[in-house]
Amino acid sequence: MTTNAAGGLPPQGAKMNRWLMWGVMLLPILVLFKRVPAEIAVGVTVLIGLYLGYRRQNFRWLAEGWVYAAAALSLILLVLAPFSVNPGYSASQALLAFRWPVFAATLIWLFTRRPDALGLFERAMLAVTAFIILDTVLQYVTGTDIFGHPRPEAFRLTGPFAHSLVGTFTTRIWFISLALVWFVALRRGEGRALIAAAITSAIGVLFLFLTGERAAFLTLLLGSGLVFLGILVHYRRWRLRLLGLAVLGLVLVVGVGATQKEMVARSVDSTIHTITHLDETVYGLNFLTGLEEFRAHPWTGVGAREFKAYCDTQMPANHARYNAMGFDGCVLHPHNFYTGMLAEGGIFSFLAFSALVILLFVAVAQGARRSNQPMFAYFGAALLLTTFWPFQSSMEYFNGWTAAVIWTGIAWAIARARVPYAAGGSIGASAAV
Repeated sequence: MTTNAAGGLPPQGAKMNRWLMWGVMLLPILVLFKRVPAEIAVGVTVLIGLYLGYRRQNFRWLAEGWVYAAAALSLILLVLAPFSVNPGYSASQALLAFRWPVFAATLIWLFTRRPDALGLFERAMLAVTAFIILDTVLQYVTGTDIFGHPRPEAFRLTGPFAHSLVGTFTTRIWFISLALVWFVALRRGEGRALIAAAITSAIGVLFLFLTGERAAFLTLLLGSGLVFLGILVHYRRWRLRLLGLAVLGLVLVVGVGATQKEMVARSVDSTIHTITHLDETVYGLNFLTGLEEFRAHPWTGVGAREFKAYCDTQMPANHARYNAMGFDGCVLHPHNFYTGMLAEGGIFSFLAFSALVILLFVAVAQGARRSNQPMFAYFGAALLLTTFWPFQSSMEYFNGWTAAVIWTGIAWAIARARVPYAAGGSIGASAAV
């Protein structure tokens, strides 16, 4: 392994190079399936990045607008910690939250200087995604997956996760695999790429439909719609065929739905009912509780990761409603990034987080434009939308396991936007970070 530039990786022997490639190949497994391996993977990556930066006295790889926004968010939450329900805990969460942007920046630094590592990561992620789908289908057909995990409910699946997270987690990394399929097939012609993308997307939609996870299903549809919008814009001569494939896909979905009426009731009918009767659901209660906490403390919030503590102790009516719905008091977080930032960090944290999200989209778009691969702006934006679409029930910003999955996807989106696909999985010259 050789050094690309002053800011690149230091010279390493063959043994260190093998360790690096093994780490990249195992990264999808480490971040996806268990909390402890995910935290270890994030921690080790951050330490390696900081060590190399210190050793070479070069931290230019952190000079990104979105990194600055993430740092500002952590700093704001830290400054506001004394006003929290639990100041010490909120301060620690504010500080620890910055490890995820550093983790992502380190991966981007690596992937842009070692395109072979980026290609290996993508192939590993595709293999892991295929395994998740096959294992989940096995659980759907037989009642248990390959590890013996039973179906938790009649209309929910877990796959290899042992909890009903398989759709939520897979959606966050789905467009890594779809982009790889598209660009590899594109080498054989635009028509084959179109068919490959349509078939892969149909598999993804059917898979998410079977999991029974409504929010994940809807965000996958949203992201897939954005990708196919990109195809319509940039491959105009295929518009009629794309629309034909879309009609065929719709017919297949309707056909599957006709044989799975109970799943349709769970994934479609109940979603419509939830949206139209939001105030009667836990999702509506989460939203209202978050807004009430924000109104009570608009400038400081109630403190990082203190949504539940404040609700349990200061909002007896909401606490009682959660109990009536079968929960043990208030839920841990409001299940929406934006409401969560308003409730726990006040208006300034919300603005910093919103700036972070906008700058992530800008980084992907700019990278795709500079590397002359405009379609990737759609793939990268689709991945970001699965996490940051504001009108969905989402995960928590401060949860280490889910954050590892999210920021791994973010790192891929920005790195791949800067590094063009090329034949054989070995991508062209390194881009500057």
